[in-house]
Parts: sequence; structure tokens; C-alpha cells
Amino acid sequence: MASIETTLFSLDAIAASGQVFTWRRVKDGWLVASGRRRCLLSQEGSAEKGTIYVRQANGDDVDADELAFWRHYLALDVDYEKILGELAMPGEVTEVGAGIRVLVQDWWDTAVSFVISQNSNIVRIQRTMDALLEAGGGCVPKPGELAGLLADEAFAARLKLGYRRPYLEVLATRALAWHPARLDREDVSLEESMTELEECPGVGPKVASCICLFGLGYLEAVPRDTWIKRAEREHHVVWDARWGGIQQQFVFAWMREKGRG
Repeated sequence: MASIETTLFSLDAIAASGQVFTWRRVKDGWLVASGRRRCLLSQEGSAEKGTIYVRQANGDDVDADELAFWRHYLALDVDYEKILGELAMPGEVTEVGAGIRVLVQDWWDTAVSFVISQNSNIVRIQRTMDALLEAGGGCVPKPGELAGLLADEAFAARLKLGYRRPYLEVLATRALAWHPARLDREDVSLEESMTELEECPGVGPKVASCICLFGLGYLEAVPRDTWIKRAEREHHVVWDARWGGIQQQFVFAWMREKGRG
């Protein structure tokens, strides 16, 4: 079992942050999928300081390349101490969101997840994603696989996608011969990527910004759901031009916590 010493990191806080739907809670931690890779993650210690343990999904040890992949996926190569210092958020916000990091997810996993997530709830989204993960051998089915699954009326009916089904079908068909330009060129602006993604039916500004933030590395992207719009309206939150997406995750956690109170 490989291990990574961490600070400002919490698996549970990330899992609850609404940014990822390809994690499953297991006895010893989290079974995580990204692209065609899977691993088992567990944590000892607090969000302030601890150790992350990484194993292959079958329990075997990971090699150096695999460990480097998961370290990058977990954003452990990003200086969150510096970023949070620059954001200078109120202590209450930082405390509620302690340990959250924006994962470096596979863009396709993110796109599928957030098209499914529209006007839905966590339980329903997770149920649908679990069915897709099972059908994909533990990973999100790639475009061709997904198109085939959605063409199976019995399987598609079990997903209970409703009006989201044609959107997912179009996304799968389009992605057979297309992927976001950002994957080929780092100089593609957030605005250009948003426009490109919104050309796909069913991908509006909120879903496009989620794909940009969680799947394409635009840490300035700010997905705006009900909680975030309320934070803007009631608390006059102004988003950082460089790290607004990270700020959004903390504000999102804080607003949900306030909503429960």
C-alpha cells in the first residue's frame, strides 16, 4: 500500500462537495474511478494533516506511475495553503469546507455526471451513476459504450433519465469524434470552452462550467446553482479571478451547512 502525507485535505469533505459522482463508499474508504483507472483510497488523520493510503482496486500495491496519477487527480500537487491565503475567505467558510480540493477529473466522467445531474438529487444521481459504473466494469462507459447502452431500451429505462436521456445520447454520439479543444491546447480560454460545450444540446451554462472546473482544469470557473446564486445575492460574494472555482467549493459547503441550521 502506497501512502502520501497530506495537509488541508479530506476525502470525506471532497466526497460531499458535489464535484464527483464516481466514488463509492466501501468498508475501508472510497473506491474511486477516473477514466479507465480505479483505486482504493483511505485516510488517517484530520483535514489539517494526515496520510492518504492508495491501493489498486483489487487491493494490490500501486507503482510509482500509478501513485503519481492519483496524486495529481487528488490535486495534491497544488499549493492550497497559498491559494487559501490569497482567497482570504471568512474563517467560518474555511472551517466548514476544511479539506476540500478541486479534483483533476477525467473530462468525460464529469460531462456524463453533470448532464445526468440536471434538476435531480444526490440519491438519484448516484443511483444512475452506479448503474453506469457497473455496466462499464467499474468505470464510466466511454462514448461508444454509452451510446450502445442507451440504445438498449431495457437498460435505458432502468436509468430513469427522463428528459436527460436524449441529451446524454447526443453527447455520446458527438464525443465519438470530438473532445474539448482544451485537451489539446492550454491556451483555450474559459469563455471559448464554455461556448464549445454549450453547443451540445442539454449543456447549459451551469453544466458547462462544472465540466470546465472539474474536468478541464479551469480553476477560475464558478458553477452557479441555487446555493451559489443565494450566496451572491444575500452575502454579496465576489469571485476571485484566478481561484473562483476553489472558492465556490468552500462557499457551496458553507451555504449548505447554513441551510441545514
